[in-house]
Amino acid sequence: MKRVTWISLIAGLIWTPVHGAEFVVKAGPPNRVVFISKATTETFEGKTDRIDGRIVVNPASVEDTVVVRLEVDLASLDTGIGKRNSDMRKNHLETNKYPKAVFTGATVLGPEGAALAAGKTVAFDCEGDFALHGVTRRLRVTVEATLSDEHTLAFKTSFKVPLADYNISRPKFLFLKLGEVQDVVVEGVARSK
Repeated sequence: MKRVTWISLIAGLIWTPVHGAEFVVKAGPPNRVVFISKATTETFEGKTDRIDGRIVVNPASVEDTVVVRLEVDLASLDTGIGKRNSDMRKNHLETNKYPKAVFTGATVLGPEGAALAAGKTVAFDCEGDFALHGVTRRLRVTVEATLSDEHTLAFKTSFKVPLADYNISRPKFLFLKLGEVQDVVVEGVARSK
């Protein structure tokens, strides 16, 4: 009897969800991810609205309650030129092998005592794991979040992705047309489940 009780207690601790509201991000507008490549001879953008996932947060006490998992379908990135899209997906992002970029975790580093109140935008310093092209690295970002009402959470962040950090090769013949570091902007709206 004692053994069953301990097993139940441990299982309960492992599977108990973080106390907070669960918000779901569904692929499609208004959600979007944009990368901007700035190189010597060319600047271009790649865009997609194929981002989905979930955010669990207690709006009254954000610091210790955030659970995030966001996934971006890399094969849907569109630069506006079909050949460039095909080359990017096949030769550099290798989307057949690495179909998604994923951000998980989210440790809130500040501000201390942060909370979300309806209609107020708050900037949070967060850290989580960012996986791209088979490489996972710790990523620190500032996220602006706005709780519109108890059912809608808008978020926005931007960060840099050095291609070499994720073992993404730059094409030799397009060396001057593709930046070594990509600027990434993520904007989304999550709705309560």
